[in-house]
Amino acid sequence: MAFTAKPLAQGQLAAAKATLYTVPGATATLITKGTLVNTTAGALTVNIYLKTAAGSSRRIVPSTLSIAAGASYDIRGGHIVDAGGLIEGDASSATSIDYYFSGVEIT
Repeated sequence: MAFTAKPLAQGQLAAAKATLYTVPGATATLITKGTLVNTTAGALTVNIYLKTAAGSSRRIVPSTLSIAAGASYDIRGGHIVDAGGLIEGDASSATSIDYYFSGVEIT
């Protein structure tokens, strides 16, 4: 069994739910941390989900979490996602919330 610590995903949230990271085949991923940053001058809302390969999307932050202008929100780690699973997210305004997720892929 190999453990590879790595950046999982980075970018800007879209206004509609989109995939941020897909767990590779024959792999499980331990999400260690996620950070969301509002880069605008006004408050915005976000949604972040985990989805198992055979399941439904489940929220890992409060529904329509509000992040103040220029503020950040850290998502504590400890979630495991199986092969084919996803990290998904959306924001109330496209390209205004930066995200970065890191973790450990287990093969």
